[in-house]
Amino acid sequence: MNVAGAVQQSNRMQAERMSWWMEAKFGMFIHWGLYALPGEGEWHMYGSKIPVAEYESLAEQFNPERFNAKEWVRLARQAGMKYIVITAKHHDGFAMYGSEAEPFNIVDATPFQRDPMKELAKACQEEGIRLCFYYSHVIDWHHPHSVHQSANNIWDYKMEEKQFDTYWNELVKPQIKELLTEYGPIGLIWFDTAGGLSKKDSEDIVAHVRRLQPDCLINSRVSHYRGMGDYESKGDNETPMYGEESRPWETPMTMNETWGYCPKDQAWKPADFLIRKLVTIVSKGGNLLLNVGPSPKGTIPEPAVERLREIGEWTERNAEAIYGTSASPFPYEFDWGAVTAKQGRLYLHICNDKWPRGPLKMQGMCSRVVKAYLLADPLKRELPLTHTYHGGTERHTLSVSLPDTAPDRAVSVVVLEVEDVNDLDTGFTVLPSGKLKVDVTSGDVTEGDGLGDWTMAARRAAWDIAVTEPGTYALSLISFKRADAWLADSYADGIRLTFAGETIEAVPQEDSIIAESPACQHPYKEVHSRLAEVFIPAPGTYELTLTSRLIKDRNSKFIEIWQADKVKLRSVMLERINSQQP
Repeated sequence: MNVAGAVQQSNRMQAERMSWWMEAKFGMFIHWGLYALPGEGEWHMYGSKIPVAEYESLAEQFNPERFNAKEWVRLARQAGMKYIVITAKHHDGFAMYGSEAEPFNIVDATPFQRDPMKELAKACQEEGIRLCFYYSHVIDWHHPHSVHQSANNIWDYKMEEKQFDTYWNELVKPQIKELLTEYGPIGLIWFDTAGGLSKKDSEDIVAHVRRLQPDCLINSRVSHYRGMGDYESKGDNETPMYGEESRPWETPMTMNETWGYCPKDQAWKPADFLIRKLVTIVSKGGNLLLNVGPSPKGTIPEPAVERLREIGEWTERNAEAIYGTSASPFPYEFDWGAVTAKQGRLYLHICNDKWPRGPLKMQGMCSRVVKAYLLADPLKRELPLTHTYHGGTERHTLSVSLPDTAPDRAVSVVVLEVEDVNDLDTGFTVLPSGKLKVDVTSGDVTEGDGLGDWTMAARRAAWDIAVTEPGTYALSLISFKRADAWLADSYADGIRLTFAGETIEAVPQEDSIIAESPACQHPYKEVHSRLAEVFIPAPGTYELTLTSRLIKDRNSKFIEIWQADKVKLRSVMLERINSQQP
């Protein structure tokens, strides 16, 4: 076989391996271990520097007698989840299964003396759910020879005495072999926090998994070297920008603010909020991995159960618009919601709190729409349609007449049957509402243009924006900021923005914070910085550019460590504030 043939075969095998995951869209993450007993989250051992001997004693108290694998798996299925990823071993080194490689495990070290992974494997098989394992391959605070670039146990062990090869060959690889040979077909191994792992060891562990179960998927956190694994795991609770990912991706997300069981964390997100998150992520082409943190008794907290059941009622009604869909063909968000697609159909997910007063207007619909109807309507009654064409900008607009009130909870779906989903104008166009938000990675990103000393290390993003209505437009910068950060510190060198021939240089300020963002979540907040107002005298297409140090290089050799940046530059927003000449 020649090189081209080998590449084609490899790509075909990869597509086949990924097919179930690409269709699934929604999975359950489960963080469960000894850390449930103190109830302070899964990093408690590290945060409190608990000695190994003291932490081991928790196993004597761990007896999750109310654990019921069938109930857990049935709940996942009812929520509309297609796979479960559970912590077989987290950073504390405690194996939540019967491990021959390490006696510090739930079967040998606790009064429970059962293997919950075997029970879950059986229940998943019965319910048609894919079982997947989380495995902490680099961080292990229990093992004397685990070495991470920062999160090490140095209160029990000395760094200079650590021998990583011992940990790697005598614990990690044997335990992965156990997980991939004793529990049936495993959908994926979810590795975590690969800080400092060499490329050689990264390739070694990927090959190890492939030898044991060739169809088992591997996430990108197996390594910080770009391209490792089958798909990209985004940062915790992070939704990427349009154009940011060229590979399939997934967002791991919490329902409150912690991952492991934490009774004092009662910051539960409403079910409607979580439904909108699911829609946003799927519309961008990703999967949502939504977390639960079971109690020491083996029960999933009731607030999580309630939300999963509510989500499940919605996913059951709207399954056609979620599972097996592809991302929106439009590289920007709509102010009323999001779009998913299938062959011959577009699904318009309209947030109920953004339900239009009057017809829904959508630009770029060059292809003829054969029929429009509400997915929630069992009779599929047609909604009246109107097509218009704007000659000045050569843009098509579709108007769909909707009922006065939304028919579903949280998000209501309108189905458009179209002749050709590929015949759409996906250029950047100011929306009929007068707004448009463009993500930095959706533009043409190049090295900085050398305008001043600070831009030598900056990058430039550029877009061609179609404006159908003249007027004055406000320009704002959108950033995600951690609570411990100051926006002005990250933007100390300033930014440069040009639009319609005008140039603005500024240091962005925290002008407003968005309480509920479709893409931003704890520990970040969405911050808007008002930069300038620009008058557009006539309809047409105008260039928008942004130059900043915070624009990322897409071709970096290493994957950015999750949540490393205190401030993340996300988008530029245009908003028409006046249709009259200034």
